[in-house]
Amino acid sequence: MSKSPLYSNDLSLSPHSKSIPYAADRLREPGRAVNYGFKNLKIKPSLIETIPELEEDPGLKALIEMVNRKDSCFFTVGCASDTVQIAGGHCRKGYLEFAWNCASCVQDAINYFALYFHFNKSLVVKSFNQPVQLKWIIQEAAFSDVETHGFSCVVHIETLPLSSLEQANQAWQLTLRMIDAYLSTVETLQPMPIYQPLSEYSHER
Repeated sequence: MSKSPLYSNDLSLSPHSKSIPYAADRLREPGRAVNYGFKNLKIKPSLIETIPELEEDPGLKALIEMVNRKDSCFFTVGCASDTVQIAGGHCRKGYLEFAWNCASCVQDAINYFALYFHFNKSLVVKSFNQPVQLKWIIQEAAFSDVETHGFSCVVHIETLPLSSLEQANQAWQLTLRMIDAYLSTVETLQPMPIYQPLSEYSHER
């Protein structure tokens, strides 16, 4: 009898919707994560240096860079990274929110389900077994600057409580690499980009 994997990987649909781009919070409420606003890294990759969430997380920064490459099918909507100490140990948690950089793909939620399905299969094929919970959430979105309605996807990532911060960081980083390796292989047959890099950044990958 095979053992159950250490990880879980689930998918759900959010009843909520959002507008993209979105503005930063004017007021910072105690106890709530700070919203720094949408940064369009597809158009201007150098804005990645202005994202506070990435200052102490090189693994998440590398994933964000990959998702926004010129040849990537996606662009990022938001991200977060944090460590938490609880009674049971140490956790690392955060999220990556992204959307298809394809006017037709972004309008059908089934395209995100396909991503989740094949990612789930790749976890098994590559014998991934980190103590982490992944929760994919598909959400309706209005891409207001390009007058398109569709969907974005948030992948929440949280390690299980581990005995040391080093163990939590290792599980977190290995999970980010797994997501990076998977999303970097995704292609579209007839891409119709929503956003194009500015001419002065067209040489960047």
